[in-house]
Amino acid sequence: MDMVKDFFAAHPSFMIGVIIFIALVIIYFIVKQFIKIALVLLIIALAVGGYFYFKDPDKVKDSLNKVKTGTEEVVDKSKQFYKDGKELIDKGKEVPGQVGKLVKEVKEKNKK
Repeated sequence: MDMVKDFFAAHPSFMIGVIIFIALVIIYFIVKQFIKIALVLLIIALAVGGYFYFKDPDKVKDSLNKVKTGTEEVVDKSKQFYKDGKELIDKGKEVPGQVGKLVKEVKEKNKK
């Protein structure tokens, strides 16, 4: 055990490499489980969708059209929200400069 401890003390870069390797192996197994769960849920969703499609195809098409229009509305609102946020940030960047000018003006007025 002392030899291993001495080796890692003498070669810290090797120890970092081992730690990174172990972390990657752990992350791989965690992600692997999430991928399995996602695939199972996707298969279940496709099975349920297929059932409802065979039961009443017209209703499913109407529902998909509603979802499509709703998604388009959300995308449009999100784009507008992004533009508004960007404008607000740009205005926010200008405020400190304006405050600095006002402070200088007040100091100049107080000196007079």
